[in-house]
Amino acid sequence: MFGDLFGKKNIAGPLAKIDYTQFFTAQQIDGIAVEQLPVGKLHLASGKIVAADPLVYLSVSLPFIKTVKPGDYDVIVSVASTEDMGERYAAVMVKFSDQLPVKWEMALTDENDINDLKHEDDYFGFPVDAGLGCFCDSRAQEAYIQFVREFYASHPQDNIYDDFFDPAFKANAKDPSDPHDIGDWLNFAVPGAENQKHNVVMFHSGFGDGYYPCYWGIDAQGEICSLVVDFMVFGSPPADPIK
Repeated sequence: MFGDLFGKKNIAGPLAKIDYTQFFTAQQIDGIAVEQLPVGKLHLASGKIVAADPLVYLSVSLPFIKTVKPGDYDVIVSVASTEDMGERYAAVMVKFSDQLPVKWEMALTDENDINDLKHEDDYFGFPVDAGLGCFCDSRAQEAYIQFVREFYASHPQDNIYDDFFDPAFKANAKDPSDPHDIGDWLNFAVPGAENQKHNVVMFHSGFGDGYYPCYWGIDAQGEICSLVVDFMVFGSPPADPIK
């Protein structure tokens, strides 16, 4: 049993074909203007990270197998100004150190079996059905699930996005005077968990719903220095998710 557990932690996911560093350093990619948007810190109490759609799947999502040192880490969004669809979040990164990645390794959960990746373009990702993704610690996930239960117990007729999250997202709108700018991100401090600093960093998912892969940035010493979710705004990786 223990051999299997430790073996899983050492399993390396497939490597990305592109260097995501450019998403967070460049001003232009493939002729599309790109800017970087800091959205605050992610508190990791356990170092076990969950990536999920916060409105649909967070309650049933597993953390990644690999872990990082507990702490507070910067979260940065790569915003692409597309010609036809306006500003879209191309990727979101959690930065664990100032070291640069020399490779990007697909992040896996216990549900993922790399033997299921039969073709070069296959990948594992998390599903999005509400147009949002998020990063959080597994302990924050537990606190968030409890918060959602309590919200619906006391507001059985309400919708948690429309009646709770919407005004908070709107507060982060780029142009608050624009009624069409509903805000694209929220660094949500879970109510009742102030002493633990549990938070969930939510963000719009590129062009909307889909399956989106995450990659660990690995530095020259073999240490994890970042974690990125790719919303495929620039068309990579190819869309062949293993569900």
